[in-house]
Amino acid sequence: MKIGTFAQKFNLNTSTIRFYIDNGLLTPTRKGGQYSFDKECVADMEKILKYKKYYFSLEEIQLLFFLEKASRFQDEIVLEVCADMMRNKRDSLIQERDKLAQCIDEIEKEIEQLQDFAPVDAAPAGVPFLFIPYLYCPSCQVPLRLDSASLSKGNIQKGILSCECSYSATITDGIILCQDFSEDTPFRAFENVESVMAMKDQFSPTYRKLITKAYVWMYHRIMGSLNEGTFFMTGPFTFNFLLEYIGKLGKNNTYIIMDPSLKRIRKLKKYLSSRDFTFVFVVGKPENIPIKRETVDFYIDDYSTVNCLFTYNSFSTDKISPLLKKRAEIVGIFTSYKRAPKSIQNFKKDHPDFSPEKMTFAGLKHSWGQENIKVTEAKNVGETTPGEKHFPHNAPGEVIEVCGYHAIKT
Repeated sequence: MKIGTFAQKFNLNTSTIRFYIDNGLLTPTRKGGQYSFDKECVADMEKILKYKKYYFSLEEIQLLFFLEKASRFQDEIVLEVCADMMRNKRDSLIQERDKLAQCIDEIEKEIEQLQDFAPVDAAPAGVPFLFIPYLYCPSCQVPLRLDSASLSKGNIQKGILSCECSYSATITDGIILCQDFSEDTPFRAFENVESVMAMKDQFSPTYRKLITKAYVWMYHRIMGSLNEGTFFMTGPFTFNFLLEYIGKLGKNNTYIIMDPSLKRIRKLKKYLSSRDFTFVFVVGKPENIPIKRETVDFYIDDYSTVNCLFTYNSFSTDKISPLLKKRAEIVGIFTSYKRAPKSIQNFKKDHPDFSPEKMTFAGLKHSWGQENIKVTEAKNVGETTPGEKHFPHNAPGEVIEVCGYHAIKT
């Protein structure tokens, strides 16, 4: 029997058969440069598979084969050694079975607790009353007039913001709604982007791991210069950094979260409602955000500039920069498609106006530089593997790099 037929008989590939030959478990004859497998090889392969089923290691299988072939089981000592090996394996499997049974019981209890879980009714989050001095017309840069306000526990739940220049916005359910807001997101590249499940459902484990590494890098850059009472801002199209790390950043800060999608902001508000933190939720494009210029200490670019480029064909750095103080810091995540030309072109299917050639880190640095913002550090945290699809637009075999970066406004 030739190696191909032999491998097929046991539903294995030929490289596996060669592995067992190299490790002395199979000893076929060799004729004319080709292996020939006889009945003894068949019996040995059946034993290998049996011992593997019993969770014996390669070294243990090698020892069992040696003892059997050397003694033909005609030595009482050998028989006892083999029996001891079987007993030890049986005992270890019993212990493993008991551990697994205990884990199964504990998981069942976890499932029951999750089914009984009900979200805590937190105090309704709204625009903090103390944030009123920062509500400015984005065009005129004068304080906005607040009318018909309704407060609850120090937060504005309803109201009308207006300026003599005709700019206006409303506060509804504690959310600032600019006139240009949309119900659904204009960022179409991924499905269900409003939910944290988007990352789990549409990104590969390898890609999620790279994002996690970039988040850790970003977090340490923030903590290196974080002070009490910091004004953070994130968005639009932000991912999950703030959801994961806000507990570590601290409650004595103000967190401004903006997005053009009301659905996305409502989802984020729901996720964060149990936190006794100071939030300002704004729905609208960056250029229409009614916040005083030079208010923000830290801008978290959690894929925001990347996704702005996909959506608006611009990094929107010129819209975000005016809201940042001098010496404000930026920490962000960026994906490079230098080695993925087909993947980056695939995004045009969802955003026809998108220009793929703009999606470079050099382009983002230049865009920030136009706003007197200097990138001080960049870190390549890793790259995807070519053998799997990492996100819906990923072309087979292409690799993207995930980077973190830090910048300062001068």
